[in-house]
Amino acid sequence: MPRCKNCKEKFEATYFNEKYCKKDECKSIEVNKLLKKVKEKKHKEWNKEKKDKAPYLYPKKYKGLLDKECQKLARMIDNHFKFNCIDCDRPFGKQQDGGHFNAKGKNASLRWNLHNIHSQRSECNCNGLGGGRERQYYDGLIKRYGKEYAQMVDIGLQVKYKYIGLKDNEISEKLAIVRKLIRDFKTYELKNGIQAREMFNNKIGIYK
Repeated sequence: MPRCKNCKEKFEATYFNEKYCKKDECKSIEVNKLLKKVKEKKHKEWNKEKKDKAPYLYPKKYKGLLDKECQKLARMIDNHFKFNCIDCDRPFGKQQDGGHFNAKGKNASLRWNLHNIHSQRSECNCNGLGGGRERQYYDGLIKRYGKEYAQMVDIGLQVKYKYIGLKDNEISEKLAIVRKLIRDFKTYELKNGIQAREMFNNKIGIYK
């Protein structure tokens, strides 16, 4: 005979795995526990539904989060190779930005392309000239990677990716991928800044 979980007295069960006897107090406890489980299940389902709908309800927020994570990944690449500011070639100081060569206002389709994001000192990135000191940025790309790469960033990316058309739910998927790349960053073999950016771009899968 089973023993009641509440009063600890033995009782004759009427169904398999019965845990509470027929006393009102014991049955009441059993019912309350069952109700609590049902509420918890519904709450989990509600949270999951809310999470699934969030990218559709707050697309601007998720685009901003993807911006920040892609900029962080670009900074991590540059720090791995111990690069200085792409504009002035000085150490970053207190603030290191992931600056866009083609600013988001100029070409929003390139906002997450890692070839378009290189680390800058804050004052070089935020000086009232859109994406920063564009001429110095371009010269910095030439100095670091060569003229062919600088032209690809300046012109080639804009020609190839005029429109990428990510859906709201795809933005949240890409955000999850970038965050995992950041977590696993040290596990990847990086040869140089170009190879690293190309590899991570391919893994994110926005720019194919």
